[in-house]
Amino acid sequence: MDDFERKWKLIREQLLAEATGEEPHAISSGRTLFGIQSEAERKMERFAREIEEETRAKRLAERMQGQDERG
Repeated sequence: MDDFERKWKLIREQLLAEATGEEPHAISSGRTLFGIQSEAERKMERFAREIEEETRAKRLAERMQGQDERG
């Protein structure tokens, strides 16, 4: 089952559960339903990646400095 089919299967299951009363009706936007990111979500992910890269570079620099002091 490809990603498209999997998403539609989940949508059908959710709609059936809501229609039969098994689950309360969820309110969601098409963005949420189809996994489309908003501009804010894209920016947050970009910032998170930048922070991770900066942290990784800082740790590497600290590790290299520690090796220089020992070696």
